[in-house]
Amino acid sequence: MSGFIVAPGEVIKEYLDSRGLTQKEVSKRIGVSERHLSKMLNGKTRLTEEMALKLEKLMPDVPASFWLNYEVKYQEYLAREKEEHELEGLDLKTISQRFHFREALGMGGRPLVEQAISMLKLLGVSKFDRYRYAIPGGIEFMQDGGEDEAVVVWLKLCEEEVAEQNDVEGSPEYSEDALRSVLPMLKDVASNTDFFASLKSCRMLLNSVGVYLVYHEAIGNAKVRGALTSYEGHPTIYISGRYKTHGDAWFAICHELGHLLDGFDLKKTGVSMEDTDELKSEDEADIRANAYAREFFVDSAAYGQFVSDDSFSSANIKEFAAGQGVAPGIIVAFLQHDRHIGFNEFNYIKDRF
Repeated sequence: MSGFIVAPGEVIKEYLDSRGLTQKEVSKRIGVSERHLSKMLNGKTRLTEEMALKLEKLMPDVPASFWLNYEVKYQEYLAREKEEHELEGLDLKTISQRFHFREALGMGGRPLVEQAISMLKLLGVSKFDRYRYAIPGGIEFMQDGGEDEAVVVWLKLCEEEVAEQNDVEGSPEYSEDALRSVLPMLKDVASNTDFFASLKSCRMLLNSVGVYLVYHEAIGNAKVRGALTSYEGHPTIYISGRYKTHGDAWFAICHELGHLLDGFDLKKTGVSMEDTDELKSEDEADIRANAYAREFFVDSAAYGQFVSDDSFSSANIKEFAAGQGVAPGIIVAFLQHDRHIGFNEFNYIKDRF
């Protein structure tokens, strides 16, 4: 462990020696037994507040706070050393894979113990088996083969980015009415198939009505495209950009907006999440959120008529998208999600990033 420091008693002994004071003389002057003094000087007992005050009387130029602060620092050093030894006893190679150290921390080449400590700090827990408690209120999501650990790590990475990516100082209090007023502009923003440009404009609009938006790339086996939570009283949307397409990412944004406008409780400490694997079993809230996302972009009646023909081609998808004023990739995302086409069909129409 770097930053090695010696026990306070050794430093005190040096101070006494420099003044020509013997242990016998010191014990008489401050009223403690030689045995007790010796144990403290040799690091066998902690330096107490009472002893620090006695030493201050003996050496007035060195305040008691100096010794007490040193004692605290030394005890912290011992605790950190103990923690490192305990971590070294774990199967850190396996843990690093479960929690995606390399991908999440970017600390390749650093000792695994150091990476483990950084991951615990990211998660906000003292031990890896408590990772589920990293998300207050538990984790609310459905999965199809994904890893809980990966999802939690992704959520914490997003949480770290809220203040970095959003105007948390200048954003007003959240207003549902204000949000609804900017929805038409959001649809226009989504028509820009340069995803990151549209994302920037989307974030600015949402911030103007008290909503935060975080983009953080998905990590391995975190099979989720979006999440909705709250940050300091503001509704906060996380998106992972899973599948790397403009249409899928915007579907995720609008899905979470659907949850928000469906009565999301800002005081709730949990996280509403969307796992969009093919075998996902949707609850009623998710069905409503998906319907909201679809209706945000296309007219329900027109969409119903379009899918009723059950015959799709690149040409008619693009024609329908143009009539609705949306990017063709968004229509493909809806058709795939609604099982009108396979998840492997018409992906070439989607704009990738």
